[in-house]
Amino acid sequence: MASVVLERRAYKHALRLQMRKDYSATIIGAGKSYYKRIDRSGPISPHNIFHKLKSKLSTIGELYTRHNGNFVGCCAEVNAANQILNKLPHLKLNQINFSNAIGPRTMQKIPTCQNCKLTFN
Repeated sequence: MASVVLERRAYKHALRLQMRKDYSATIIGAGKSYYKRIDRSGPISPHNIFHKLKSKLSTIGELYTRHNGNFVGCCAEVNAANQILNKLPHLKLNQINFSNAIGPRTMQKIPTCQNCKLTFN
């Protein structure tokens, strides 16, 4: 369950992107306890993905290939969780809390994709 603070930070970040007309597909907040990060969707270098996250993603499919309608490893959840894991490496993937994903173009909530459900649940 995401905190109110995390939800607000993600929403404000999406608003700032909308004002700059920077339309990433999604923005999301991730956190555990006091450590919170906001990130956007898009591929990150396979060399920068935390090992346990990369291992879990590889059980779904090859990185950056389409599976379940989305590209594996390119979601905002993956990018934000990767930042959390780099700071708190002892966490299990299902211990990371996420805000609702927001699309900056429309400011609507974006449902969690099947790949992220498989990765973080």
